[in-house]
Amino acid sequence: MAAFAESITVEDLERDPYPIYERLRDDDPVAYVPSVGLWLVTRWDDVQHIATHPELFTAEVDSSPLARTLGVNVLTLDGDAQRRIRATMDPSMRPRAVEATAPDIILPLAERYLAAFEGRGHAELMSEYCEPVSVLALGQVMGLGSLDADTLRRWFGDLAAGGSNFEDDPEKQRLGDAASAEVDELVGPILDRLEREPDGSVLSQMLHEEPPGGRLTRAEVLANLKLILLGGMQEPGHALGITLWALLTHRDAMAAVLDDRTLVRGAVEEALRWHSPVGTQTRQVTEDAEVGGVTLERGATLAAVLSSANRDDRHWERAREFDIRRRGAHAGFGLGAHHCAGAPLARHEVRLPLELLLDRLPGLRLDPDHEVELRGWEFRAPTALHVRWD
Repeated sequence: MAAFAESITVEDLERDPYPIYERLRDDDPVAYVPSVGLWLVTRWDDVQHIATHPELFTAEVDSSPLARTLGVNVLTLDGDAQRRIRATMDPSMRPRAVEATAPDIILPLAERYLAAFEGRGHAELMSEYCEPVSVLALGQVMGLGSLDADTLRRWFGDLAAGGSNFEDDPEKQRLGDAASAEVDELVGPILDRLEREPDGSVLSQMLHEEPPGGRLTRAEVLANLKLILLGGMQEPGHALGITLWALLTHRDAMAAVLDDRTLVRGAVEEALRWHSPVGTQTRQVTEDAEVGGVTLERGATLAAVLSSANRDDRHWERAREFDIRRRGAHAGFGLGAHHCAGAPLARHEVRLPLELLLDRLPGLRLDPDHEVELRGWEFRAPTALHVRWD
């Protein structure tokens, strides 16, 4: 099986990683893939083991493209250092806080973008709805309300290119570095204002909270803002696009959701499992350790493949099927101490705009003149989602 792992290209993974992961799970669940310079760990139990044993598998990865592009951030730290940063973000992201504030932020944005195309009978939902609603909603929560959707979307794309650049592609790194520098330049004045005039936003909170270990430095705030731009700003839009595509390609599921809106939550969770928008958690081995019957040497870098774990039929029944009535916690928001702090907000950012579309666009269906293509293994989404309605 080593020959198969050695044959995997970045383009193979970008186009469709799921057949690759299935073969690796069955035959080579801990496999070194030279094209990305990582050991890919693909079974649920092994991925969960890695996520819950940071003393053996640390997030402090020497060669991390995430740290290289964004700066040292909460996803590249463990223990007290990670908890110190989380303490500045978690309070405003708790379920009760999100429940109280999210609808008043998300729904007006969704209404505004929907109104622009509702009477037209057709739209490309990724660029016209899913992505701008996602980035602007989190932009407001963060305190970036002065920035436009196109800038925020571009930052995501370029930071994602650098942050997932395991293959050390110079052009991808150039894009990521340029976006990182632009964030520093444009957000700097916002941080200056928030230091003088706290406003309750997440950025303001990150500047003014005093967790054990002391306030975050300006560099730490910026690095973690870039992480949120990367993983929290665009990804709910990608999850919304994936959920819509899943429902539009499964007529029985769509009919059930249209008949009973209480099934929307389950549809969102299942879409996050079935085609996970975020693919991996990267770790470095701190001492020789066995995973899935393979001994990994100290210093080895691995990817715990969340999206593969979410399709492991050793853990899930009928793992390849999309089933909106499925129960069980998935790994779509990560596992262990690095479970996404913004998960409660992200769920609202998917569910509320989805319900609005279902209510307002009768006969919603895929446009037969446009084929849907999904791409990405670290960050996966439809490249476009053309639809029609009555």
